[in-house]
Amino acid sequence: MFVPHGSNNALDIVDIKAGRLLGSVPQLPGIKGVAVTSDPDLVFTSNGNGTVSVVNASTLTIVKTIQVGGSPDAIDYDPVHDSVVVSLGSGKAVVFVDRTTYKELGRVTLPGKPELMAVDPQAGRVFVALHDQDAVVMIDPGSSQITFTYRGCDIKAPTGLAYDPQQGRLFVAGTKQLNILDIVVGRCLGVVDLASGTDQIAFNPHTHHVYAANAGSRNVSIVDSPTMKPLGIVGTGRDAATIATDPTTDRVYVAVARAGIIAVYHDP
Repeated sequence: MFVPHGSNNALDIVDIKAGRLLGSVPQLPGIKGVAVTSDPDLVFTSNGNGTVSVVNASTLTIVKTIQVGGSPDAIDYDPVHDSVVVSLGSGKAVVFVDRTTYKELGRVTLPGKPELMAVDPQAGRVFVALHDQDAVVMIDPGSSQITFTYRGCDIKAPTGLAYDPQQGRLFVAGTKQLNILDIVVGRCLGVVDLASGTDQIAFNPHTHHVYAANAGSRNVSIVDSPTMKPLGIVGTGRDAATIATDPTTDRVYVAVARAGIIAVYHDP
């Protein structure tokens, strides 16, 4: 597991089977996020100083530093186009970087400030939350264009996104609500109440559960996506806003920033 350690400007690498820290990669100023690619040894990090770094996870070294500007934040991997997608917070844009050449393939100017994103691993579409526009845009990396804008439902100040390619459903965490959209027909399927201060969300394709990290309420909400029913909450701690899930073990990992720990839960 790859953990951005912002207060230490480092990437921590954890052996989740053994439950121990394998090592850290320093000199990643203001690190925000990590993208795991098709190469098991190489991951990409978004850094607050306007760069993207390529890190060799085996040797714990920085292979390349790429200048992109604009306060890089969310970062993800698009397996269809074999590229790394980076959102630029202050730059109000999304940048595409070739995984093998480390060259910028293109960028898309956004009509608002981007928050987190989700990638469709089957069609290569990219969904980006626009926090100040109460909207989510869908981007085609091939043409570097916005192809659709989702509004309505109850999307307000969206933050976290997750996507289920099997059902064609996009999950959008907004102000105390989880919006569930059918992107095939472009309509709202429903809204589920969350707690406060929701940041990241994660989707488990094995259980079809959505997990929302509610930093304001110090808990995680669990939602069953097929029925769109809330299953309950579990307590975390202060500043617990970052979340990930492993569908092979049904474990959920929550970064509790104030305590400096990774909390591990099992579903159910």
